[in-house]
Amino acid sequence: MPEAAVVETPVPVVEAPVVTPTPETTSLGWRAGLPDTLKTNPDLATFKTVGDFATHALEVQSKVKELETKLADSIPKLPDDATDEDRNTYLDALGRPPKASEYELDGEDKNAPEWTNFWKDNFHQLGLTKAQAKTLSTQFNGQIQKIVDAHNTALKAEMTTAEQKLRTEMGDKYDTNVELAKRMYSKQLETEFDADFADAPPKARFGMVRLLLKMAALTGEDTSPQGGHSTNAGAVKPEDAWMNMYKNPVKR
Repeated sequence: MPEAAVVETPVPVVEAPVVTPTPETTSLGWRAGLPDTLKTNPDLATFKTVGDFATHALEVQSKVKELETKLADSIPKLPDDATDEDRNTYLDALGRPPKASEYELDGEDKNAPEWTNFWKDNFHQLGLTKAQAKTLSTQFNGQIQKIVDAHNTALKAEMTTAEQKLRTEMGDKYDTNVELAKRMYSKQLETEFDADFADAPPKARFGMVRLLLKMAALTGEDTSPQGGHSTNAGAVKPEDAWMNMYKNPVKR
């Protein structure tokens, strides 16, 4: 009897299912409870525990408060392209008074108002504080006074030298000659010698006295014969002639 044919049935190949790994949330630690946008934030990853993060947050908060306190008293930086408004804000922050009239300067009550106001306006424009303006004004006035004092001292010394030289030349006639020279000046020019030469250098003042004395000596009057004298009695000394000319000066 013939043998029956054996048919082999193929065994189907079953592929292993693809398993998608479940994210390992345990490695995130305390960050696992944060929103997805924060879980992988690298800055937060540096903190191992919630306590570490909380400690850091408190430290940052303390520093922020400290910086806010410092910034409250800080002076703003003036930009290179600052406007007038920027500049005023900057100068006010430095301590400039709101108005120029608020500056208080030593001795201002003795100065002309226009002088004082000029400097106050300039101090305000420069942005000086009250203390700075007062100090600068005091130093400036002090330096000016030193210059004035030095000038007056030199002028006084020059006056003394010039006067002494004239006294040496005239001897005991000095006071008389100077007085008569002043009278002649006043009579001829109808103005006061001392007033006109009050600010003149000593050289000019005493030079004028010498000139007046020489002019008097060259006039005919001071050498003219006096009553009771012969015409060849000799020339009268200038100082004596002046005495005769002005023994009865016209009062002005």
